[in-house]
Amino acid sequence: MVKNLAAVLAGHGLDFSHVVKTTVHLHHPGRDFPGFNAAYEAFVETPYPARTTVGSFLGDFLVEIDTVAAIP
Repeated sequence: MVKNLAAVLAGHGLDFSHVVKTTVHLHHPGRDFPGFNAAYEAFVETPYPARTTVGSFLGDFLVEIDTVAAIP
């Protein structure tokens, strides 16, 4: 999931240092937040961008991530 986002950023000549905000939708936040957070922290370095994490009904999806990145 986070690898896909990294690929989209790279396709525009960006990386996670350009991310300024993410909104994360988790289908099962109580169950999945710790695992998602560990995966997220493996890609994003401090200072971390602003992030909102919410529980959402996503149908067959477990995670959806909306990202805002600043182009230098």
